[in-house]
Amino acid sequence: MKYYEIISDGYDERKGVLYVNEPYDYPIVKDGQEVEGLEKLVFELRDGEYAHFHMCVGGANVVDEELKKLFEQYCNDNPHIEFLPIKVNSDKYGERQYYIVHFKDICDVIDKEHTIYLKGETYNCITRLAVDHEKAEGLHVFNSRPAIQDVIVSEDVYKEMRNRKLDQGIEFCPLICVK
Repeated sequence: MKYYEIISDGYDERKGVLYVNEPYDYPIVKDGQEVEGLEKLVFELRDGEYAHFHMCVGGANVVDEELKKLFEQYCNDNPHIEFLPIKVNSDKYGERQYYIVHFKDICDVIDKEHTIYLKGETYNCITRLAVDHEKAEGLHVFNSRPAIQDVIVSEDVYKEMRNRKLDQGIEFCPLICVK
């Protein structure tokens, strides 16, 4: 099985960026922690069009209804992922319903031996993630660490996203998968 990290394509000039127009704690959501206060936040699309997947300047991965349904199809009632509804406003394109992808837990899928780290004095930063095949078996939409931009999909989800043309504005970073 192959896995891909979803990365927002910052070079796609058509795709807009989501902003939060209220004071908030950064990041808006943290994987592995309960989410509070979303109902008071106002989200706005700027500098481009709506897409199926957005990064939010406030620190969140946001999907539209179509991509949410695809993810749910592959999640098999996974209790570790939830889709938190938000409204996004745009002066040019109107209001739309979107969902923040929130993982209630951090999935223990990292193969520490084959992951490549940038060693710092006070911390190590992952530069190339390796997924342990046995730990990730059966997972199709998951995370690997409490990073803001950590959404990983299986090859099945990747192919379905491409077939349904839900990949506009997305870069897929192939991950090392160790058996």
